Amino acid sequence: MPGAVRPRDRRLHQGWQFREVYQSGKSFHGSLMTLVCLPRRDHGRVGFVASRKVGPAVRRNRAKRLLRESFRSQSPGVRDRECWRIWIARSACATAALVEVSAEMKSLLAREPE
Repeated sequence: MPGAVRPRDRRLHQGWQFREVYQSGKSFHGSLMTLVCLPRRDHGRVGFVASRKVGPAVRRNRAKRLLRESFRSQSPGVRDRECWRIWIARSACATAALVEVSAEMKSLLAREPE
């Protein structure tokens, strides 16, 4: 597939990328998660974060798994927008069902600027 972007290149990896999104991006808050979005000209990237406020490692990992799976289930047109996104889990996210997380993620993506 010439011209295709590898899945690994669709993630935020380095600290400067996260800092840029946090400092210059626009945030949208929900009860289970927060979305921080920064429009960019290159292909979209995404990062998933769960702080220690969410709970011990087991809960943090579950929250990030739920966020990743919910993002994966969104339509490709929404996922592939040209912006860098950081999804920040809140403590309620670790105990929520996948359906609830997906519904809130969809509503936050609808509020995101085009």
